[in-house]
Amino acid sequence: MPPISLVIITLNAEAHLRKCLTSACVLVAEILIVDSGSTDQTISIAETFGARVIQKSFLGFRDQKQFAVDQAANDQILVLDADESLSPELAAAIQQLGDKWPDKAYMVNRLNHFNGKPIYHGGWYPDRIIRLFDRRSCGYGPATIHESILVSTGIHPVQLSGHLHHDAYPDRTELFAKQKRYSRLAAEELKRKGIQGNWFRILVKPTFRFLKEYVFQRGFLDGKLGFLIAQSSARYVFWREKELFRNPA
Repeated sequence: MPPISLVIITLNAEAHLRKCLTSACVLVAEILIVDSGSTDQTISIAETFGARVIQKSFLGFRDQKQFAVDQAANDQILVLDADESLSPELAAAIQQLGDKWPDKAYMVNRLNHFNGKPIYHGGWYPDRIIRLFDRRSCGYGPATIHESILVSTGIHPVQLSGHLHHDAYPDRTELFAKQKRYSRLAAEELKRKGIQGNWFRILVKPTFRFLKEYVFQRGFLDGKLGFLIAQSSARYVFWREKELFRNPA
């Protein structure tokens, strides 16, 4: 297998980092942590795994991750968030790629967890994303939040078996708090695209988001948690549209 650099950006990630690194450390030749000022045990945990740590003021999710990818020692990159971990099946699928990767980019199924339970509906699964790639032909796109990998023309990402487990939110409070933070960033993203807020968007879009996730994407099958997720998504859209309307470009 070609040498892989595991790349992670962190800020006070002690709650999940050990699990993340344990799941992937045997697959990689390098662990690179780009930290933006952690005050907990994040750095010491990383160092126990032999990680190379770089301190960098936070540039935004997209730019921070691209900076980290650029600093890696190897061209083959595995990007994880600190609250993500590879399932044994996914780790085995990566190992089976062999000495020469037949493809330049690989997609994984991210299985998001809320309150300690996996969520299979409401648009949360399968959450297919590229996390394993050759940086010479792949890189982060322009989106500043919900950042994703773009591949060069002619490259077709291949799906790997297994799951990327994502301990997304431990409870309702954390879910709502994170959605509140992201709503401001999302409003800024819409402003950069020249989109203007209005009362119609504020009134209609949150309701549509709730119905989409809870009814059309069958979030109700996840029970109470499915309702809370759809509710939080509607609040997120409301906060985003309110911010867009109150602070136009």
